[in-house]
Amino acid sequence: MLVVAGKSDIATKLEANKHISLKVPRGELQVLSPRGQMALMERNQQFSDIVRDFSNSCLSLKSFDSITE
Repeated sequence: MLVVAGKSDIATKLEANKHISLKVPRGELQVLSPRGQMALMERNQQFSDIVRDFSNSCLSLKSFDSITE
């Protein structure tokens, strides 16, 4: 699970996002810096790159899993 957070987000604290990413299977935390709550819109290219890279890593894991089964 990908958790994307804004470094300066006041609505959702970074510590809460860290906690979530550590508790879910294959959790990964990515922090958009130096943005806050509107990071998705303010840093949309960085956000897109993070989602793309995470998606590609998931697809690679799925391909690897199917080979080892």
